[in-house]
Amino acid sequence: MRKIIVADTVRAKIEELENYLQAEMKFSKYAARKRSDKMWNFLTSVLANPLADYGLCRFKRWRAKGWRCVTSEGWVFAYELFADGIIVRDMSHGKALAAD
Repeated sequence: MRKIIVADTVRAKIEELENYLQAEMKFSKYAARKRSDKMWNFLTSVLANPLADYGLCRFKRWRAKGWRCVTSEGWVFAYELFADGIIVRDMSHGKALAAD
């Protein structure tokens, strides 16, 4: 297992998504939390596997920084790979990135 660090930006976006699901989409607190927990589980299980190395992002702004991308249920996570682990740098919904 490799070390995973999640940037404050990503933490805030996941929290913001959870709040949006409750306030705007009228999800229950439980359902919204379940959705955000699913994202956290994805990050900590899939990316922690040393064999899970994904290619460079196809989105220009992330590719220019040398970040790699992985998707889960329409969400794109950009991360930076290091010898001893990764840092998840940013995330966005794939539809928002389509214009990039």
